[in-house]
Amino acid sequence: MLNRPDLFHRLFQNRITAALVLSISLPSGNAWPQAQEQAKEQSAAVEQLYQQAIAARRSGDLQGAIGKYGAILKLDPRLAAAHNNLGLLYFQKGDYLSAVKSFEEGLRLDAKMATTLVPLGTAYFQLGRFTQAQAILERAVRANPGDEQAQLYLARSMFSLGRQEAGSAVLQKLLQKSPSNVEALYALGQMYMKLAQKTLTRLEDKAPDSYLTNLISGQLLESMENYDGALAQYKKALAKEPYFKGAHYNLGNIFWLEGKWMEAISELKQELTRDPYNCLAYWKIANSLVNTREDSATALENVKRAVEICPDLAQAHADHGRLLADKGDLQQSIASFQRAIQLSMDEPSVHFLLSTVYRKLGRIAEANAEVEVVQQLNKKSLRSRESRLNSNP
Repeated sequence: MLNRPDLFHRLFQNRITAALVLSISLPSGNAWPQAQEQAKEQSAAVEQLYQQAIAARRSGDLQGAIGKYGAILKLDPRLAAAHNNLGLLYFQKGDYLSAVKSFEEGLRLDAKMATTLVPLGTAYFQLGRFTQAQAILERAVRANPGDEQAQLYLARSMFSLGRQEAGSAVLQKLLQKSPSNVEALYALGQMYMKLAQKTLTRLEDKAPDSYLTNLISGQLLESMENYDGALAQYKKALAKEPYFKGAHYNLGNIFWLEGKWMEAISELKQELTRDPYNCLAYWKIANSLVNTREDSATALENVKRAVEICPDLAQAHADHGRLLADKGDLQQSIASFQRAIQLSMDEPSVHFLLSTVYRKLGRIAEANAEVEVVQQLNKKSLRSRESRLNSNP
């Protein structure tokens, strides 16, 4: 909703300028001493108000800080940095219209004040003025290509204007450099979900009885974790078109997500009769067997096949390591765990499994190092969850 603070606007709280550069123009050298004294008094008054504004903001009194900056600008309306800081305070309050006015005035006075561009573009986005937001944020990205917030809101503005491919491209580029940016991942997921919904609507209009309509409906429900609804749609798609690739995999995957291991194995095996190169099916059969703690030999065969077909499937390497460790091949399991970590550094469970193997081998220092990694990753995950909860009351 555009009438309340957005999911990400809290991140700008740290963008408040650390110091306001105050520039009071003094009269020329032959000016009267009285004029010079008045300029000094004005400069001192501005400095005092600025310090009071800082104190008010630090204490959480945004309205008080806003009043101090208003008083500064009455004394000297030409202070571009004061307009910028006032805009940031309005932004924090969620008064995006006032923020835009302050930011624009600051830029009018100092067109080179590039730090204003990102919050200005974001404020335009909050107001639903996506064309202005895109134009400003494109300038921000050109000025500072590494600014992730500028890229994030540029992508969202593009998507809001119907430029889905361009917006997705911006987010993909951002995630290549910062794969752990949860805000970008969330935004990209939202974009894909909206695209899927639009595609489903068109399919329902053009081909309401097609298995593809049921298929994409099932995929959309699955992304929303409505597994019962997804399963029903996948079954309808299979009934209409029994031989399309992925039909049984979709069913097996739902059972796997629900922890119904034997049902998952049955469907995934059927998928492999039609698609013998589906590495995910091989891995999920192995993973199901690992979870049931039955037939480790068959599980090992399937996970090896998964790795052969898809050597970069991190989850398969992790399960391969687990099976090897259970079998007693501790040295070989280390290589599998290390490969899984190389492919997926942010998965604490793999580090924990590796620490267990190190401990069994008496390599205590290495085991403790892996436990430390687990603790750090868990703390990072907790902070991310708390951040998302606090930003979406």
